[in-house]
Amino acid sequence: MKLAVYAVIVAVAILLDIITGLLKAFYTKSFKSSVMRQGLFHKLGELLACGLLYGVQIAAPVLGIEANLPLFQVGVGYCVLMEIGSIIENLRAFTPGIDNIIGRKGA
Repeated sequence: MKLAVYAVIVAVAILLDIITGLLKAFYTKSFKSSVMRQGLFHKLGELLACGLLYGVQIAAPVLGIEANLPLFQVGVGYCVLMEIGSIIENLRAFTPGIDNIIGRKGA
């Protein structure tokens, strides 16, 4: 799979998290711009971390380091899993019975 596809997957996961977070905030009437700003900085940090891993993966062979580790892909996988957890948490606020759908009992 091309590296651009991984970047799109992370971007879509982040976008879905932002959308579900906004829905949760409006549903619970708890929208705060400071919380939104903080969340956006967290998302930017995730993107920068993925960018760093991409750079290391590309630069390592040039520097003579042959680790053959898919750093970028692992970083993307971690970010996507984090986003999925956050999306589910957001959905729980306004989707009754979501735990039955995902097979998890209350948390």
